[in-house]
Amino acid sequence: MLLQIIEEFRQARGVITRSELGRRLGVEASALEGMLQLLVRQGKLREVGTGNKTCAHCPVSGCVQMKGSSATGRAYQLATEDCLKNNCREVNDD
Repeated sequence: MLLQIIEEFRQARGVITRSELGRRLGVEASALEGMLQLLVRQGKLREVGTGNKTCAHCPVSGCVQMKGSSATGRAYQLATEDCLKNNCREVNDD
């Protein structure tokens, strides 16, 4: 599942909210919380904010995922260019 999460971010090429990720993967957003936090601790993802507050401070210029959205909840993006280029295959479950 961790690799599926990374792949969703790679395909999105931007910011995804936890609720949107849950919708894409067909799971409850709350079930993703622990996995997302693990990926943040491992340096694979970075949390960029919550809901509408994200866009004002989002490091991703022109992000279409959140722009004009009324999305709420935590939002994340790939932490490094290496992950975006498909070099994020080593994901540990600890």
